[in-house]
Amino acid sequence: MTHDMTALADRFSDLLARREAELTAVLDKLNKEELAGEEARDREVQDFKDLASRETELDAAALDAERAIKELAQVGAARRRLQEGHYGLCVKCGKPIDLRRLEALPAAARCLTCQPPRSNRPELDRRQHPHQPSRKHGIPFQLQ
Repeated sequence: MTHDMTALADRFSDLLARREAELTAVLDKLNKEELAGEEARDREVQDFKDLASRETELDAAALDAERAIKELAQVGAARRRLQEGHYGLCVKCGKPIDLRRLEALPAAARCLTCQPPRSNRPELDRRQHPHQPSRKHGIPFQLQ
């Protein structure tokens, strides 16, 4: 590996590690907020307006957690590709991913040509269809 390649690998390793730490902090914060909310709910008398508001907050937190969990998995996969020497190559076509794309999205696994259009991504469908059932039991994750 040349000096330039080593420097790039180190730079992207740092970017991925920082993003992993940010996402872990987000999940930890959401988990703590959920636990604090449960304790407060147990002590308060609530009316329907309070319950509806809390359910909306839980739904938003659940979506944030779901996005963070998915991105955390993508970051982990990118770190494995970096260790294996495949980082920066599209997992679909094998061509190099533009460095500007990797700078913006260090966990990117595909080049722009192979990346599916946003309308085909399921996480966006849920936001476009607000009448889907909401999560009644809080945030679906636990940090270990």
